[in-house]
Amino acid sequence: MERDNKSSSFDDIVFNILPLLKNGTTPENQTILSVLEDIAQRVGDDNWRLKQEGQLSLF
Repeated sequence: MERDNKSSSFDDIVFNILPLLKNGTTPENQTILSVLEDIAQRVGDDNWRLKQEGQLSLF
């Protein structure tokens, strides 16, 4: 989504991350939210975008 200059909803992020987990343990939404708050900033009510400060640019 970053490459398309769009933001993602929390549900979209969870839907795309959960299949990538390999240990079989599903994290709670609150755990995902706390990690998301470290690496992204909230845009509007339920959309998220990667923080620009401290991140490498994709392009």
